[in-house]
Amino acid sequence: MTHCTFEHALAEAIQLARLAPSSHNCQPWTVHFDPVIHCGYLAIDQRRKLTGLPSLEREMLLSCGIFFHFLEQLVRLRGYPLHWRWCDAQEQQALAGEDRALIRFMPGPEQPQQQSAFASLSEQLQQRHTVRSAYRNTALSAQQHSELNTLLKPYPITLGIYYQHTHGKALAKLTQTYAGLDFANRAAWRETYSYIRFDERRQYEDGFYLHNLFGPVSGGFKTFFKVAFHPRLSGLNKLLGLPGKMAQGLAELVEAGPQYLALSTTKEGDEALFRAGLGLGAMWLRLQQWGWAMHPISVLVQHDNARQALAKSLSQAELPVFFARFGEPNESGSPAPRRHWQSILVSDTHGQVQPRTTGR
Repeated sequence: MTHCTFEHALAEAIQLARLAPSSHNCQPWTVHFDPVIHCGYLAIDQRRKLTGLPSLEREMLLSCGIFFHFLEQLVRLRGYPLHWRWCDAQEQQALAGEDRALIRFMPGPEQPQQQSAFASLSEQLQQRHTVRSAYRNTALSAQQHSELNTLLKPYPITLGIYYQHTHGKALAKLTQTYAGLDFANRAAWRETYSYIRFDERRQYEDGFYLHNLFGPVSGGFKTFFKVAFHPRLSGLNKLLGLPGKMAQGLAELVEAGPQYLALSTTKEGDEALFRAGLGLGAMWLRLQQWGWAMHPISVLVQHDNARQALAKSLSQAELPVFFARFGEPNESGSPAPRRHWQSILVSDTHGQVQPRTTGR
């Protein structure tokens, strides 16, 4: 049996799990690990916490669940099943640096590695990107629908799947109505704008480039967007009708579908949201195996009135916590900036926290 220490397996897993999606690509996760007692915590990195909207707390919990699903699968394939549990209120405040602990984990006894499966998962994660462009009209088969339902059974999630021919126009209308909320809330837009990276020649560790949103763009478009959508010029961009034009573009993509999925939780609370994120991570990987992708339409779940309207449009009793269009993309997405794994992993020894090697 090829031997790999748990510390090495954990660092290698973080190197790949950090490719998980998150709101604004803020990557809000951090991993504290004590090599002496072989125990660790997954936590929300307080330096990266989004505060522009209250609903972003929900999205960060989902994102941390996705990250940990990737991490847990990778470490298991390297020979270490993880045992973990949700932290109680006291444990959540136990970490130095005020990071909020979510779960406590420790490795089980070493088992044989599954090298080919690890290589396959590694490739999937490196190829997984959020695709915000057009999708082909490939229909979801009954077998694929059944696979997704079976995949999500262990998680506190209700999955609803909808189709362009039945819901496309109504969802596009909702998007046209509410997408402008991204710009109307000054604190939220200021935070969003702070994550836009206009210089593609520079290396960043978070945020997104304009081509991640729009595909290839010219230098002139970048300059125009940087000026016209600056938070201090909100009056000007409204006068020019720019938020409406942005909403129209997104609505056209939403109307094209070809499929949509909405997730709601069957339980209340932060733990349920985190576990829902685990299921979302599993589903994202299954779609990646099919060569499919997702485009989260976050504005419809980030604002209360939009979220209620979405639930009504979908005839859902529970309010969705995640909504996306999905299908087979015409072209692959593009990589977004990522943190170095050493800025995610914190070595805790007897309560003394070693500083991260990089910071935002």
